[in-house]
Amino acid sequence: MLYYVFTVDGDWHQYFDVSLPEEERIPNEECMREFIEAEVTLGQRLLAGKFIHFIHASPRAREFFLKEPFIEFWHKIINNAGDIGIHCHEDDPSRNYYFRDIERMRKVILEQVNRLKEAGLPASAYRGGYLTFCKELIPVLEEANIRFDFSCEPGRYLVLGGEVVSDWRGAPDSLYRMSYSDQRRPGNSSVFEVPIGAAQGGYLYFEKYNKDMLGKAAESLEKKARSRNKDIIVSVLTHSYDYDCKKNIKDIEEKTALLKKHGRFINLKEVLKILGEGR
Repeated sequence: MLYYVFTVDGDWHQYFDVSLPEEERIPNEECMREFIEAEVTLGQRLLAGKFIHFIHASPRAREFFLKEPFIEFWHKIINNAGDIGIHCHEDDPSRNYYFRDIERMRKVILEQVNRLKEAGLPASAYRGGYLTFCKELIPVLEEANIRFDFSCEPGRYLVLGGEVVSDWRGAPDSLYRMSYSDQRRPGNSSVFEVPIGAAQGGYLYFEKYNKDMLGKAAESLEKKARSRNKDIIVSVLTHSYDYDCKKNIKDIEEKTALLKKHGRFINLKEVLKILGEGR
């Protein structure tokens, strides 16, 4: 069986635009509220609430999404059968990337987890900005009691400014338990990697791929699950800025309906149950 975990990274376009003055790169509360409200409404209607919102955390927005009106949205997502995660953009886009500074990352991740916990919100998952990750982050996620990472795009090799920012070459195409020695290999850590669905030269990444390519990738993954006689569990990637207008929302609706022809959307509680670790 092919299973999907639908995810939304809580980013906004201006964050990535280095040509803008600094004051224009911080999030706008009204816009982000509208994006997230649309995402929550659509998630409830299309997915019975089963999706993950990854809360953006960066030097430009360290606490912005840890206050109202956003806390109310995070509670609504969890109450509707969804999950929340942390999306650490510990970077200065096109300039510096700090994901290998483990003490810095540990401080940020634990602070985010603890602030959410104080608000009664369990953070269940992690995804690095730009899909960054390194093996030294695995014990940090374990310390934070985060069981799932979603940073993997199988085959991805991203170099920015001469620095390798994301390297997922050779990673499996379905959920696996990470190795302490190499995040791209199965191992015995307590953190599960849920890669973005990848097949037929395409990814289940709504912003970058059209319906034809998404359909081919999903169909190929469904066939692989049948031929292996084994469940395949992958993630689907969208961003909050994808929910900015009716045209884009309709596109998400159509792509989601297409994926449903080949697999089923589930939440993290159901993932653990499939893995035999759920209650």
